Amino acid sequence: MALEVREIMNHELFSVQSGERAEDVLQYIVALGVSGAPVLDKDGRPLGFVAMRDLVLAPHGARVASRMSVPPDVIPTAATIQDAATMMAERSRHHLVCTDDDGRAVGFIGALDVIRGLLGRPVPHPDAFPHYDAQSGLVWSNDALLSFATAESAPAGPGAIVLIEAAPGRRNRVVWTEATENVQRRLREMLSTPATAPAHLVDAAVSGHLWFRCAPVSQALPPAER
Repeated sequence: MALEVREIMNHELFSVQSGERAEDVLQYIVALGVSGAPVLDKDGRPLGFVAMRDLVLAPHGARVASRMSVPPDVIPTAATIQDAATMMAERSRHHLVCTDDDGRAVGFIGALDVIRGLLGRPVPHPDAFPHYDAQSGLVWSNDALLSFATAESAPAGPGAIVLIEAAPGRRNRVVWTEATENVQRRLREMLSTPATAPAHLVDAAVSGHLWFRCAPVSQALPPAER
């Protein structure tokens, strides 16, 4: 299961600056389907937090600086999920801004993310925030428990698959990566013919501890496994 904040946070962070107009930021928030956003300085460090309720009644022309809450509620990415739950409970907060070792905002978590993390469940994020990997150029799906039902939602075309073991009491770990000509078909094959898969994957799948994420590609990939 996930143990640290970095494992459950949304890495695609929507943020605003203090000098922006409140009515503009309200439009952004509504369009993205989120309830608020951290306010960052030019170096990416949190200055405050502005929620939808702070913006709805803002006078025309008001700036974010006059509507944001300060100081922002932040948590290091290396903190435990239990730490995040405790902070939310003690401060009556639904969201926390995640910061790196230099104090820069690098992610965001909500109360539902924390609950799912504590339960050892996959943590999905809004569709407006695709999981883009700059290194590979791929856009990954949310993690999902591997099953026939979830496999049906995978791309019926070329792509990459990552399998993650999420056993209670242990840190999540990647146990398999593969490029395939048809992601959906390959996942169904893994489930329907487990004898063809490595034993450690079968054990994890049977015990309900095997998750997957996948990413479509524009052209077929050569098979690659490990």
